Amino acid sequence: MLSLRLLRISLLLILGVGLILPAPLAQPASAILVAQANTAPKNDRQLFELFKKGKDLVDAENLDAALQVYRQAAQLDAKNPRIFSAIGYIQARKGDYKGAVEAYQQAIALDNKNANFHYALGYSLGNLGENDQAAAAYRQVTQLEPKNIQAYEGLAVVLSRQKHYEEALQTFQKVIAINPKNGEVYNSIGLIHLQEKKVQLAIASFEKAATLSPKNGDIQINLALAYSAQGNPAAGIAALDKAAQLDPNNPHVHLRIAQLLKSQGDYERSLAAYRRVLERDRNLAAAHEGIGDLRMQKGDSLGAVVAYRQATKTDQRNPEVFYKLAEALIARNRRQEAVPELKKARQLYLLQRQAEGVEKVDRLLKQLPGS
Repeated sequence: MLSLRLLRISLLLILGVGLILPAPLAQPASAILVAQANTAPKNDRQLFELFKKGKDLVDAENLDAALQVYRQAAQLDAKNPRIFSAIGYIQARKGDYKGAVEAYQQAIALDNKNANFHYALGYSLGNLGENDQAAAAYRQVTQLEPKNIQAYEGLAVVLSRQKHYEEALQTFQKVIAINPKNGEVYNSIGLIHLQEKKVQLAIASFEKAATLSPKNGDIQINLALAYSAQGNPAAGIAALDKAAQLDPNNPHVHLRIAQLLKSQGDYERSLAAYRRVLERDRNLAAAHEGIGDLRMQKGDSLGAVVAYRQATKTDQRNPEVFYKLAEALIARNRRQEAVPELKKARQLYLLQRQAEGVEKVDRLLKQLPGS
């Protein structure tokens, strides 16, 4: 499941893996869709029933069927912006950010004063790598709602991607002005300082974040990263231990620990941490992917195939995992089996407008039979 905490910079940004971005709206899907159902005219029973059915299908994770229901609703009422908002939400959940952008743009054309629509548009554009347009969408939110913290955070994330660090820091300061006790924003500021290799400033920001959010294990993991960059491994290990103590049953804390250990080349401890993740959540695709990466590094292509295949079962929207599965299959000399995995990866890369991914798939497909 995607996190509903809105647009924070993740440790993965520092590790070079990218950003973890949460759901595109500020409310859980069920709340959004219930609100939409309540806005359906009661005298139009068919439309009302479609809203209700769509909401139930989203709750059941049957996104394809839900999408068809809302498209049917759009045919009945083409001037209801919330229908297109629902379509955009579902498209984003499916990883079809191009479709999400188009739907949110339709919603905005019908109601350009709705800050949620602009926010969701910014999220979807950001996932397509359209950073300038995403920034414009987030800025529009701040015009409509000058105290919308999530919009400033989203804008700062986009600016960070563009390496506009000074402007990103200024944007985070606006969040602090609205909410001085926001520990997560200090965590994000610390990550930017790490990107700039300003380790002492990073540590100071993380320590401030830890003071404001003492139960947040992610902050301790980031402190560990900063201490390691400082050349203080003992303090880094202590921070990792504290992260696990703070939230021992949270698989995401152990996932971040595993990823940090993996980035440091600590194979055995990283593998053990990934296993702890899966003890708490067998369906966390990133953990299966991480184990696959470790297996490949050790030349265990069979173990990698098993891990990557499990990752594709639990997250069917990540093209990189399908590509890695294909590479592992090729390493096992199972080249024909790799072809459909590469085609799936290509489809997802196209859907998410990742041109470099498409190109690397095409290069590999040319080397395989039956492609």
